[in-house]
Amino acid sequence: MAENLHVKVSGEGASNLVLLHGLFGSANNLGQLARAFKEDHRVFSVDLPDHGKSVWLSSASVEAYSKSVATWLIDNEVEHCRVIGHSLGGKVAMQLALDYPSLVERLVVLDIAPVSYPSRHDNVFSALRAVLAEQVTSRVEAKAVMAPLLDEPRVADFLLTSARVGDDGSIEWRFNLEGLQSGYTEILGAVLPANGVTKVFSRPLLVLRGELSDYVSDDHGAQFSFLFSQVDVVTVSGAGHWLHQEEAEVVQKAVRQFFDAAK
Repeated sequence: MAENLHVKVSGEGASNLVLLHGLFGSANNLGQLARAFKEDHRVFSVDLPDHGKSVWLSSASVEAYSKSVATWLIDNEVEHCRVIGHSLGGKVAMQLALDYPSLVERLVVLDIAPVSYPSRHDNVFSALRAVLAEQVTSRVEAKAVMAPLLDEPRVADFLLTSARVGDDGSIEWRFNLEGLQSGYTEILGAVLPANGVTKVFSRPLLVLRGELSDYVSDDHGAQFSFLFSQVDVVTVSGAGHWLHQEEAEVVQKAVRQFFDAAK
């Protein structure tokens, strides 16, 4: 499995930093963070399974993705990592910390909680399938097909970062659309330790949530505390779900202060 996980390595710092992106994305979506921290970190920008250039799994789940990342880290002798995960990547990061605590030194989660979420991507799946059905040949055409089906124009722009031109000249997706849709219920599920064993991650966790996002509510604090003994939830003013892009400097400053506290 490890050899089938695509990971871009940058920087030569003393600390290891693993970046995990969100659903329908790729490592490129966290490029700003990679560039910001490569001066003092060795940054591992991961394409999660079923995304980017990584392997497509027979069954998609947060637990399977976490296992893939852990296997790659162990096989490549990457230890004592700082981990940043956004959205789905944040869930994978939390699962990694719970199931492989020796790998994770400090954890940053961007705008996601370890809880079960209701379905919120039905329109996205419809838009993605519409692009394939129309067999469009450019990103401009693809965006025009998706726009009426999506709530926000920027969602189409985000999805198109994972578009490519197939052998027949039409737009196709770099991610495993069939696998992600069939495993969507698993992806939405709560983060729990493997095999139901009660564990608590004892090292520090920083949660950054967007003020304008509804992904992390005050009610989620109990579940964070149930799984993580040292958790700090910080709200980023004026930011939505893509807070690391919308308020990049604020997020980077908060993360750097969090990392510096470990020195």
